[in-house]
Amino acid sequence: MSRLRDIQADYNIMPAEKMDELLFNAFEQSLGEETRERIRRQLENYDYYEGKQHRDEYGRLVKAEELPRPPGLDYDPTRYATNYFKAIVDRKARWQMGGKHGISVPRRQIDPIEEVLREDYVPSEAQRKENERAEKFERLLYQLWDENKMRAKLIQAARDRLIADRVVCKIVYNDRTGKLRWIFRPDNEYIPVYSDDDFEDLIACHFVKGRKWEVAGEEIDAIQIQTFTLENGMAYVEEAIYKEQDLTLLKTVQKKSPLGIDFIPVQEFPVNELLSESLGQSEISALREQNDILNQMNEDAIDSLKFEMFEMMAITNAVPGAADGVYRAPGALIEIQSQGDTKSADVKMVSGNFAWKEAFKDQYNRVKSAMHEISGLPMIVPQELNFGGLNGEALQVLFHDIITDTEEHWLSWGYNLAELHEKSIRYLQARVHRPNFGYDKQTVIEIGDNYANEMRFVLPLPDNRKELVELLDLEVAAGFESTKGAMERLGVENIQAKQQEIESERSRKRSSSVVSYGNEDVIEEGGEELENGE
Repeated sequence: MSRLRDIQADYNIMPAEKMDELLFNAFEQSLGEETRERIRRQLENYDYYEGKQHRDEYGRLVKAEELPRPPGLDYDPTRYATNYFKAIVDRKARWQMGGKHGISVPRRQIDPIEEVLREDYVPSEAQRKENERAEKFERLLYQLWDENKMRAKLIQAARDRLIADRVVCKIVYNDRTGKLRWIFRPDNEYIPVYSDDDFEDLIACHFVKGRKWEVAGEEIDAIQIQTFTLENGMAYVEEAIYKEQDLTLLKTVQKKSPLGIDFIPVQEFPVNELLSESLGQSEISALREQNDILNQMNEDAIDSLKFEMFEMMAITNAVPGAADGVYRAPGALIEIQSQGDTKSADVKMVSGNFAWKEAFKDQYNRVKSAMHEISGLPMIVPQELNFGGLNGEALQVLFHDIITDTEEHWLSWGYNLAELHEKSIRYLQARVHRPNFGYDKQTVIEIGDNYANEMRFVLPLPDNRKELVELLDLEVAAGFESTKGAMERLGVENIQAKQQEIESERSRKRSSSVVSYGNEDVIEEGGEELENGE
């Protein structure tokens, strides 16, 4: 041992590159440490959302029933997943996207404002064309929303966005149908590449998903990669299937082809709570910690209840083996004998009490309240407000935290959805001359390069629309708002057509109220019927 005392150990015998080769396959190495850690964390959050909220001996998240009995215990402890975490994520997603949101396309003001304010104002030809362009643009966006079932997809996308801190949407054109599709994908399948000079400048991205592939009669792990790149100001796409172990090419799905557009047809919807973070943990990590505490408390409470309900039998001063013949059943009898000393054998039931109930309830509510504080959700949900007596102001105060939290998320949703609409129209304009085109070509062309649009988000509060209608009615009556502006704030689709419909109904009512005194019957105020003017 004295010969080895002055020899220092070399811990760099195996370089980091060699260690990576042993620990990770070629695909995992190509991802890089940062991306690999991001995807691992996101997949873990998805598993936790699905109810895998316990860790096995290897540190993996598993279902409660998959855990073995811990060493040193002679009973199976209760394993229980509250999954209040999933309930909070679902409720927040419904708060953000549960309302019937609208789209508004602003009209450029071409005519001078002093002309517009005149009572005999008639829009000029240029202003009329601009109004028609905006109306058709707005109808086209609503058509895209209906075709892509966006009201349902946005709630799903909001869940993924909260779990993974980002969700992405691919813009895809189907040459067979001539329709545009918005395909939302989870962020763990998405690998972006940004330019060095501008973090928000997306120059390439990869969509990766695992699959099985058969090679020489053997099924192996493979990955399918779709890559979008921006080269010399033009976008390209390619797709292929590779062997996961060494990235050997197995099949080319689509050769590298130009898309005819100058942008990558992908829209990101991130959650960035700090300027210094690209993708953070938002509130998911804190919610998971509190949910783990709730799970542990529930498991301990159930086990405690079992021990309280099923009393332990204590047999004292009996001969050895007396407990072996004991049967626990209603009306059962037991015969025991003393062990030969002066003390008589005895059987007692050892029972406890529920002194921990109040302390448990307080602590449980405290942890549950912490989860609501973190998420911003109130301790009640709008669905539980099935009683009267609360006006709009009271609701605003009651749901203040979640309203402000939702509006903060809407800022990101609004900007990115408007950008998704712009990219979609530019995508259609590049394909307007295709043989199969499922939209009005003239409308797409006339939109030109003015892609301005904005979202009109609506809170899912009870009677929220009623309160807004009353407010707008007062503003219109006082001259602070126009009817058209009020309809835009309400999220009315196709305002021009709706105004024409309302005016037509008013005209019919006016014409029906005109009484003819010719040969038609009329009714006097007294109710008597007169004919031929008598």
